[in-house]
Amino acid sequence: MEVRAIPGQEHLPWAEVWFRSADEDAWRDASAQARALGKAGLEVWTTEEHPDVVAFFVDRGYEEVRRYLRYALDVRAAPDPGEPDWELTTLAERPELVHGVYRVALETYVDQPGRADANLGALDVWRTWGHDPHPKDAYFVALAHGDVVGFGFLEVEGDEGYHGMTGVARAWRGRGIAEAIKRAHIRWAKERGLRLLRTANEVRIPAIRLLNERYGYRSEPAEIVLRGPLAP
Repeated sequence: MEVRAIPGQEHLPWAEVWFRSADEDAWRDASAQARALGKAGLEVWTTEEHPDVVAFFVDRGYEEVRRYLRYALDVRAAPDPGEPDWELTTLAERPELVHGVYRVALETYVDQPGRADANLGALDVWRTWGHDPHPKDAYFVALAHGDVVGFGFLEVEGDEGYHGMTGVARAWRGRGIAEAIKRAHIRWAKERGLRLLRTANEVRIPAIRLLNERYGYRSEPAEIVLRGPLAP
């Protein structure tokens, strides 16, 4: 069981933890780890596949704060999505663009539902989880007039990839940038022989849901996020 401060929201009083089953001992263990981090509550992640986990925590005063619709794409069976319809590069090709990516990240993370209080901290702090762990040739950057206006990265493990954050600067939304990055990621996954691409999108972002469906991503059980007190 990994209990940690919420990336980008380390200042909040909750510690993040995943549960696929729950009982009093597991709750007390997670609570003890959260206290050691100086936290006063837990942000519990689970899925619709585990209604017993939801019921366990609701009975103990937890409330649902976010819900993410999950999708998976069979990369090998998916058709070629076509050439990305935007000027894209990668951080492998242009590592100096990390500063522009960080600038867009500062703007876009707080725009996510339930993330208005995000605080990414300084560039070096954000890099530890928003940049360094991810393959740079799959870290696509959208440019306009030479400036960074959007980005999207993949997390890769074995033959599976996971769409991490895709962010588009406010002034450039609605112009197909997120779709261009999606196409680039599907093509990248095909070229590297990945089997699956997975993603999760908050239910209050319908445009991303429609984009996933357009490119053949199939629905999976949703992720549920609850917040509540530590065990006594």
